[in-house]
Amino acid sequence: MSASSRAADLAGAPFDEGFVDAMVQATSDRPMTPGLSGHVALGVGSKVDAAKADVVVSIRDGRVVGSSDETAEAVVILSRAQVEAWTAGAFVPSEAYMRGDLKPTGASGPLFAALETLDWLAASAS
Repeated sequence: MSASSRAADLAGAPFDEGFVDAMVQATSDRPMTPGLSGHVALGVGSKVDAAKADVVVSIRDGRVVGSSDETAEAVVILSRAQVEAWTAGAFVPSEAYMRGDLKPTGASGPLFAALETLDWLAASAS
């Protein structure tokens, strides 16, 4: 899948099932990174709260494998502006996290799996 195709697929409503399906497809040919795994809640809003998450995604070895009914091990909530910049490839979640502009919560392993995967998707969209 080309970078422009990935960006177009990810430009829809943030974190609905269609969006998750696009994330699955976009990461399906990505080289696997053993251990980069977890169940992560993603959502759009102003507070990091698992109850405000739109979906829990399952990341396995650096690839999004679908939505999950499992309890989220980490929660990442982006503002609408961050989502728009991310889908355009102009927002790098791990950099925002290191600057303190993104305040996710939860276990470190799944959190870093989510940030690294979101970063990879942003880079492939630009």
